Amino acid sequence: MSRAGQHVVFVGNPTPPCDLDAAFDVVTAGDRAAVVDCLETTRVDCVIVDGTGSDRVETVAAVRDVAPTVPIIYTTATPDGSAAAAATRAGATEYVVRTGEPSLIDRIEALSTGEGDSTIRPATVDAATESPASADVGTDLTARTETVDGQAPPVGPAERDAILGRLHAIVSGDDPFEERLEDRSRRRELERGRTARGRTLDRLDDAVIVVDSDRRFVHVNDAFADLVGADREGLVGRSAASIIDEDAYRDWMAVVGSPTPGETVETELQRVDGGVVHVEANVTPLSAAGSDDIAFVCVVRDVTERRRRADVVTGLLETTRSLFACESRADVSEVVVEAAERVLGFDLATVRLHDADSDDLVLTAVSEASGDQIRRRTRVGLGEGPMGEAFRRGEPVLIEDLRTNSPHEYDQLQAGMCVPLGDHGLLNVGSPVVDAFDDQHVQLAQLLTASAAAALERAERGEELLRHERILETVEGMVYAIDGDARLTLVTDPLAERLGYDRDELVGEPVSRIFADESDDRAVDHIEALLSDADCDSGAFEATYTTADGERFPVEIECSLLPHDGDDDEFHGTVSVVRDITQRKEREQYLQVLNRVLRHNLRNDLTVVIGYAELLRERLDDPDLVAAADTLRETAADLADTSEKTRAIQYALDRDGDLEPIDVAATVTETVEGLDPDGATVSVSAADDPSAWADPGLGLVVENLVENAIRHGGPEPTVEVAVAREDCRVRLAVADDGPGIPPAEIDVVTGESDITQLTHSSGLGLWLVRWMVDSYGGSVSFSESELGGSRVEIALEPAPSADGD
Repeated sequence: MSRAGQHVVFVGNPTPPCDLDAAFDVVTAGDRAAVVDCLETTRVDCVIVDGTGSDRVETVAAVRDVAPTVPIIYTTATPDGSAAAAATRAGATEYVVRTGEPSLIDRIEALSTGEGDSTIRPATVDAATESPASADVGTDLTARTETVDGQAPPVGPAERDAILGRLHAIVSGDDPFEERLEDRSRRRELERGRTARGRTLDRLDDAVIVVDSDRRFVHVNDAFADLVGADREGLVGRSAASIIDEDAYRDWMAVVGSPTPGETVETELQRVDGGVVHVEANVTPLSAAGSDDIAFVCVVRDVTERRRRADVVTGLLETTRSLFACESRADVSEVVVEAAERVLGFDLATVRLHDADSDDLVLTAVSEASGDQIRRRTRVGLGEGPMGEAFRRGEPVLIEDLRTNSPHEYDQLQAGMCVPLGDHGLLNVGSPVVDAFDDQHVQLAQLLTASAAAALERAERGEELLRHERILETVEGMVYAIDGDARLTLVTDPLAERLGYDRDELVGEPVSRIFADESDDRAVDHIEALLSDADCDSGAFEATYTTADGERFPVEIECSLLPHDGDDDEFHGTVSVVRDITQRKEREQYLQVLNRVLRHNLRNDLTVVIGYAELLRERLDDPDLVAAADTLRETAADLADTSEKTRAIQYALDRDGDLEPIDVAATVTETVEGLDPDGATVSVSAADDPSAWADPGLGLVVENLVENAIRHGGPEPTVEVAVAREDCRVRLAVADDGPGIPPAEIDVVTGESDITQLTHSSGLGLWLVRWMVDSYGGSVSFSESELGGSRVEIALEPAPSADGD
């Protein structure tokens, strides 16, 4: 029959698809009553039930009761196995997904002409001579076993569910047509249907079994027989207890008795050879159907590999905890090899760690099954073979056949796999079988090596810290370390002894325990300042400690932050070196008292001496006595000048060290203009106007150099002062025409000779110059000038000028 004149009833809402309307004479029925009326009054070639509505399955059953021979197509927009099964049990001839292939139009035409998968008898068939039900049962299932060129057509997920749904209806006694089979011929048709059912089950890729209420196999397909390693024919009629043990059967029966049948449960099946296979079972309960009395039908899927992967992941998680509990890289290596054996199933495994000094991969851990050839080859160069290649590239390398890919003998090994442990080394795995490893093995190994690389990194840092700790513990000085919580993690014996504690008493205690109250705040402020300065991670500060007996003593602490990673701004602790400055503080106090007392008294007394010397000079007539009075006045004036120099030196020593850009030429000109030349010729020359890092005290340096040149110059002193920027330094030179500074005095000032009674500097001027310039980070040098006398040169670090140059 062609499409023209074919009558199709479409049950559903919205209206039927446009292409359906164009191909057939379509009548739309909105509900069950409407389609029944249509079937009773009109010739219908096919009924299409749209599965969108909630009562569509009941509509299928109603149509089948009214018109047993009319093809019924149950359709949904997307695949729905549960809907397909339910509709098939209710009597649907076929389940079709509207968006799939073949199209709905093709299926209607095939069913109506008898050319499709299900041969439908005409509506006029005499029920007394040929049962439509038996035809439907037989051909609906048997037609799908027809082959094309000897191959069965493929079964999709939706079609599989529809077939199983139809099967459930047949074997459970729910099929309305089976109830009408009364005579022997019809029972033969039913037997044909059951035979067809078996052929249909055999086509499914999944393992399927049908079990009766006596717990015996009614049907077993080849997939299930292969799964449990049994002969298919030998299982049918046999008790299922040997395959489905009590635990699994109890789990399956719980699903059968649940209010939501068709659930999936994961259990184990016993193989005939004694092994166990993990399966996922979809169990559907069935009611009694005659003598078969079937309890349930079950679709079984082998999930052994999935279960194994889950066990591997669980094992690797446990291994990760073990890895991060390791304190050394050797311990990590042993855990990796053990996990490769126990979790991943690699019996032949080794770990080689990279030795940065020799650039070799050093054998660190070996599985028990590894041969002597592997154990003897303790080192491998980075340029050697697959191992060196895997480490250099940082990528896994698979070795299909070691006999052709390696110049070394490896006993029973035939294949290998090298997986990098970050930049720390390699996990090497071997097998006695050629080409034993694939991408899946690599992925599993990388799950292990990723955690191992992080654990090696941690262990490496721990070993380094341990080495530093052991070094620090042997240091004779006073050293301590704290962690991120400001608790003492290390205290050297000298520090503990000075504080009056045992080392064990202090480790783990807050560091504030050893600080005086005000000093603890100062320490916190100092650490916060270091953390806020990205360019500085160490610095010194002074504090006061308190001993176990309550004694307080001053200390200077050189504090260094422990390193942190990248953008990590968290505080990880410090290492600090402590110096007891009790004696230094006492000396400073003595010097301060002496300096103030001596300088004050000396200045006052010298003022009196100078006054009396001038008075004597005015009142004496004897030339010799007048000369003596002049000498006395000059000596007292020199001594007073020395006292002022000590004040300048104290300024240099007490200054806070903050430097600023200073215009050197302007400072020189201003200082020289303020001096009394006393008959000397002083000239100043400057190239550009260079600035240097110094402070206003630079004027004292210039003043002392020029005064020294004038005092020790020739009969009519000539002094030349030059300022220039040369060789990335600002240079200030003072030259004179005098006899020059004695070499012995220069050696004392520069530190080349010790200060003794025989070699000492005759004045403080050069000492002031040196100390001031040292505080600027500059240098002082001495040479002979072109004028014949001395030339003193100061080199300072250049600074930006006021205009930004």
